[in-house]
Amino acid sequence: MDFTVSQILPALRVADLLLCGFEGGSFGCGYWCRVMDYREPASLDAAPAEVRAYPHASYALTGDGAVVCRLYEEETDEQYTPLVLDRAAVERGLALMPEKAPGHWSAFLNQQEDATTGDVFIQLCLLGDVVYG
Repeated sequence: MDFTVSQILPALRVADLLLCGFEGGSFGCGYWCRVMDYREPASLDAAPAEVRAYPHASYALTGDGAVVCRLYEEETDEQYTPLVLDRAAVERGLALMPEKAPGHWSAFLNQQEDATTGDVFIQLCLLGDVVYG
């Protein structure tokens, strides 16, 4: 029989993970994901002050903000299916990560995440699985 364990994760740690993925260069999510737009939240109070200047790390942590992305190679700027990174997507990615990417989950919990860990997290948030890399 399996056990389920809940954890409280500081928003700043989740923002760090998003920053790793979006700003990780060729090791981050830029090889498969392109940011197309931002949905500015009514307030950034839910996002840590340290990352409020970075919409790709802060908007998705609020209740009404989001980062709108598209698949880089398979779609064009004119015609694409929006991949919406919002709080629900972040929560989905966090829920999937221990099972689908336990090594990256461990790295994150031990504050040893890198661009690849951030990439995997963003894939789990937006795609529900590790599809690329």
